[in-house]
Amino acid sequence: MANRAKKKKNVKNKSKDWLMDYYQTGREWEKDNRRRREEAGETEHKGLKNLNTFEKTCIVIIILGIILFVVKVFVLGHSITAPGI
Repeated sequence: MANRAKKKKNVKNKSKDWLMDYYQTGREWEKDNRRRREEAGETEHKGLKNLNTFEKTCIVIIILGIILFVVKVFVLGHSITAPGI
């Protein structure tokens, strides 16, 4: 009975707040950088030339993961659902 009388805690999701702040700050920086480039008359490159080093690193990691997955499943003959490597 004593447990029912306790008041529930309001839990704040700090990681969500941190990620949203990081995302919104990045968007503001990107808007400022685009505005400065337009004022300076620079042309914006499309495609992979416009990515920063973090984004390029993420793409490399994803590609390596896909290659290793293909090697595991098709070359080594392991099942997708089999435990272990």
